[in-house]
Amino acid sequence: MTDVSRLVVHPWAVLGGILLGVVNAFGTLSLYRGFEVGQLSIVSPIASSSPVVSVILAVVFLGESMTEELLLGIILVITGIILVCIQTTQKDASKQVLKGAAYALGFMFLGGLLFFGLKPVSSVLGVFLPVLIIRWTSIPIIAIPFLIQRTGRAKPGALRLILAVAFFDTFANVAYNLGVTLGTVTIISTLGGMFSAVTVLFARVILKERLSPHQILGFVTIVVGVAILGYLSG
Repeated sequence: MTDVSRLVVHPWAVLGGILLGVVNAFGTLSLYRGFEVGQLSIVSPIASSSPVVSVILAVVFLGESMTEELLLGIILVITGIILVCIQTTQKDASKQVLKGAAYALGFMFLGGLLFFGLKPVSSVLGVFLPVLIIRWTSIPIIAIPFLIQRTGRAKPGALRLILAVAFFDTFANVAYNLGVTLGTVTIISTLGGMFSAVTVLFARVILKERLSPHQILGFVTIVVGVAILGYLSG
């Protein structure tokens, strides 16, 4: 069966892809807004905790097993989120952290729903079609606030950065779809959630962001929790 014929044979999967495109659009806007107003090294680990949502949905709806290791991983991730959100510095910085964390939590839930939903859709439509459907659905939605705001001309080199981000994001989605069609949501989504380790590293080295000791502990706790969900589940 060709990819195009799958669109005709499985209309419910196409509808599912469109709905996931809507979820992806709002999740992306929430994540990028969090990056804009918050602290990257705090927003990223919270956003990367979306596998908690994916795991819970996979256990409830797909019948994937809930082990003691999975439960421990979920508890660690939630604990880590609480730790990184606790701010002991000045009032303005505290508001900035909480505002960024709120957007990150929005992506956490929407991203978890997206990563879960890709399993049944990709299993029917294959690896590439869901990515195309999601992109075609997301672009008009994301373009609306951009066209409304029109905050002026972009900085030099911005277009190159946007194209690079788009390329790697699309490549990551294709890779995720391939993994989730071959494995379980529980394992693949949690391994994907490890991206925060790279993000925080760049934030520390390039942006010179600093974390308080309890936030560092929270970040480590989230990484350990996501690792447990990924490596010890199944």
